[in-house]
Amino acid sequence: MSSFETKGQIALEDLIAQHVARDAFMALEDAYFDGDKKGRLQASGFARGHKRSAAGSIKHFYNNETFHEALQTHGANPSPLRGTSLVVGRLGIFNIVRLNVPGHKWTNLRRSSTRAALAELNEHIQRKYVQGDFFAEAGAVAEATLFVLGVMDGEDANGLAQLTQCMVALPAVDMRSWLYLKTMTEFLKVYDRASNNSQADNAVPKLKGSQRKKNTGTEDDNGNS
Repeated sequence: MSSFETKGQIALEDLIAQHVARDAFMALEDAYFDGDKKGRLQASGFARGHKRSAAGSIKHFYNNETFHEALQTHGANPSPLRGTSLVVGRLGIFNIVRLNVPGHKWTNLRRSSTRAALAELNEHIQRKYVQGDFFAEAGAVAEATLFVLGVMDGEDANGLAQLTQCMVALPAVDMRSWLYLKTMTEFLKVYDRASNNSQADNAVPKLKGSQRKKNTGTEDDNGNS
């Protein structure tokens, strides 16, 4: 990894943490697991040949509802719940959407035209933080898109796909790669780093006070004995 890649990634992590609070990410992760659990429980009552298809549809609706609630709670002003439409929230400069990834199969992610359009907003980030384009605009990023990925590579007792982990991801403009990708657990450590840096910046060294010369005589107002 080059020096720029390291600095670029750290700067990008700081940018995300600046606009999206730790509590918001934790709430979105909890929402994803909650929706997945509710969907699988509801689908378990279907006949064997219907369970997997039913689970996929039902989990979509439950996940949209729990995701919407988490976004709303954290002031992200999510788009209205409407059938199979994506729920999109906004925190700071980041549009936030969710995306299921079945079994780590990172294919066909461009099927949603809405997600593809949102990914195109990451052009400035791609040039500034990833490619190191010195001719890129020096100004602050005005808008970008962040995905909360739900990796479905588990299987429950009923043979239904089960969410195992959430990830924080920034898609490349063409959605064929990732500008940033880390598990939620790893990303949350960024806030600890920021907190430690803040404490270090605010630390004030103690200077040893000068000792006053001991005087056994009397002094006037000017300190002369």
